[in-house]
Amino acid sequence: MINRHEQEKKQFRRLFQQQGVDRFEERFQVLEAFLKLEHHVSLEEISNQLKADGIGVDDEFLSRSMEQLCRFGFASRVEFEQDDKILYEHRHLGVHHDHMVCTKCGSILEFKDEAMEELQRKVAEAYGFYMLQHKMDIYGLCAQCMARREALVPLHKAKPGEKLVVKSVDAGKKMQLRMSSLGLRIGDAVEMVSSGIGGQVVIAVGENRLVIGTGMARKIWVKSMGGSGPERNSLAARPVQSSDAVSLSQMKAGQEGTIIRVSGESLLRRRLLEMGINRGTRVYVEKYAPLKDPLELVVKGYHISLRVEEAANILVENIRSEKR
Repeated sequence: MINRHEQEKKQFRRLFQQQGVDRFEERFQVLEAFLKLEHHVSLEEISNQLKADGIGVDDEFLSRSMEQLCRFGFASRVEFEQDDKILYEHRHLGVHHDHMVCTKCGSILEFKDEAMEELQRKVAEAYGFYMLQHKMDIYGLCAQCMARREALVPLHKAKPGEKLVVKSVDAGKKMQLRMSSLGLRIGDAVEMVSSGIGGQVVIAVGENRLVIGTGMARKIWVKSMGGSGPERNSLAARPVQSSDAVSLSQMKAGQEGTIIRVSGESLLRRRLLEMGINRGTRVYVEKYAPLKDPLELVVKGYHISLRVEEAANILVENIRSEKR
């Protein structure tokens, strides 16, 4: 990553000096501060980094500088639906990724899936469409938020887009009869459409939309179809079945295979995905350290070191011996 950042700085100096951009050194300091920050950052966070570096710039200059970084391809401006805040991320040429956004805690996970990328290319080709660029933002709940969530929640606390099952009603027969007259019963599968607007909750039951007051929604207890807590985590950790699939830690030096699953804790998965270790990617085991830890790998032409315990979270198939 350091080498890549140094390359970005060299290109910045060349391009901005060629263009005769004013206040060059100050804009270069903005780039340096931005490159020190990983993931998705706001203007405020970049400003704080500049202050930590002993550099003071006004907000308008910082905003214009970031616009120029976006224009010349050093940064990308991103906005997610659950937040109006403008964020910036590094834009490394030739490197594409998509996002998973947790609608509860706001965490953003960057990922890339080669199989998904290929499928999008095939779909565009099937429709005779020439794809210039694309982005995918998946909204949902992260593993940590799902693990902390109760198995049952009142309907009004469900998230828009979430698919649920009605498990119980904390009310008497009169309330249950009213629910039944609306077309909602215990055991029904529902989808949350919207909540908290005008004191009402809108849900979908099959192809029918129902509008329910928040008071009633508080008494209807539901369970996510995605599962929650330990039950969900045990399912997520279950490996994809394959006749020759093994964990990366079990592969021998000189073997190559295709990654079919990356599991483990959220921070570990994020780090692995950012290293290019994702589903559909070929990985080559170059060698083991003298004490068998760490492994030396080649992924997408890059040499990577990985601890054996980390490699155990990566499932690989189509393994064969390759000489390099």
